[in-house]
Amino acid sequence: MVSGVVGAASLSYSQMYVPYVTPVTVPFTVSFGAPTMNADGASLHLPAHVELRNSSSVRIYVLGTLWTVTGNPATFDPQGKGMDEWKRDMLEHGSTLTHVRYSPSRLLGAGEFVTPGSPIDPGDAESSDTNVDVPLRSGLGRVTISATISYIRADRVRLPVNHYMRTIEASWDTESQQQKHQWDAPKWVAESGDEVYRHYSTISHSSEMANLTHASDYVTVWWTIPKWHEGRPFAKDDTLPYLSASVTRVPDGEEHISGQEAESYGVAIQRVDTERPIEELLKAARK
Repeated sequence: MVSGVVGAASLSYSQMYVPYVTPVTVPFTVSFGAPTMNADGASLHLPAHVELRNSSSVRIYVLGTLWTVTGNPATFDPQGKGMDEWKRDMLEHGSTLTHVRYSPSRLLGAGEFVTPGSPIDPGDAESSDTNVDVPLRSGLGRVTISATISYIRADRVRLPVNHYMRTIEASWDTESQQQKHQWDAPKWVAESGDEVYRHYSTISHSSEMANLTHASDYVTVWWTIPKWHEGRPFAKDDTLPYLSASVTRVPDGEEHISGQEAESYGVAIQRVDTERPIEELLKAARK
């Protein structure tokens, strides 16, 4: 009897506990390719490269991805910023450049780079290359590539992948020519009037024991396309899309489950970005 108990405990540890706590590592990078000048010298053709790899021993499902390329007008201020601007920059952006003043950003391109619901097995990689046109006579000083990915652990959940891939809803009337706004996302996702689209599906634990004690929840990934108002970090008549994810009790995303419960599903979101001055890109294009 003692041998049986010890054997069962050892099996549970090796077959259930160890895989459950195994960390997921997904190295995730963005980079610029070699820029080229267009024929009339008015813009640069800039390759934007996004790459990720599942370096863990755990399969993952990609819930959603988003890349954006933005241009920022930037001017050099020889006098430099004062304390009021330093602390505001540090609070809002996490960094400050003493002699550089940024103006609201301009969106140059945006899109997804992995199909929602796609599985990525251990050792597999995904990448995407997109050429973005950067206007040279519009006052832009710097270009930034940003990318976000949300994924969920396949060893902790059962995700009906085919359903998740097909289930997409937009906040505007996709059938009409006017494309009018029809409904708002939850307040934690977006402000009233912002446009969103989403993929969502039920999820359940991979353990039957956990499913006996917990009801199925919903995972939702939101792509938000915000409208401009005073205080937004992007220019008027422009936008800056962003990605967010949640686990909730109901599909509309209003009722969040606790952080501990969400952690048990292994939902994660990562973001990376990189920036280059226009002068550096021009120099590279002229070589």
